[in-house]
Amino acid sequence: MFAGLMPVAASLHHHAIEMLLKGALSKSMTLEELRFKLRHRLPKIWKRFKKVANDPSLSRFDKVIKELSKFDDIRYPDKLLRYGANMMFDITRAGAAQSFVTGVTEPQYKLCLEDIDELVAVIFQVASRNKQVYLRFFKPEPDQYLRLHNRYFP
Repeated sequence: MFAGLMPVAASLHHHAIEMLLKGALSKSMTLEELRFKLRHRLPKIWKRFKKVANDPSLSRFDKVIKELSKFDDIRYPDKLLRYGANMMFDITRAGAAQSFVTGVTEPQYKLCLEDIDELVAVIFQVASRNKQVYLRFFKPEPDQYLRLHNRYFP
């Protein structure tokens, strides 16, 4: 993301969220259902996750899922080459509140890393997974960077 490779960074976030959600759903769905019914459709996966979790407060992440799912649509460059794109990936909500673009005709893609971090923390919580177990595989530098100014992964 910091290298300016927005489509790649956002696509990796899309796939990470998809994998976390499917991991949580693996308790209630077969591999075939996960693979062939849900495929890579993040909104569909999210809808199923919310249904299984039976937690109405999860709807607060609907916008994050919607924005993140846009990046799956640009996995192949034909749409980017045809329509162009205006992409933003803010680190904090405060930064996201200050960064906006007007008068742009290209499709807009906007994510906030703090929103994604909160979503990941909630997925771990709802799925009854211990995020510290997953984090133990990190090397020291990425682990330190993940925890820097991150209230969801202190």
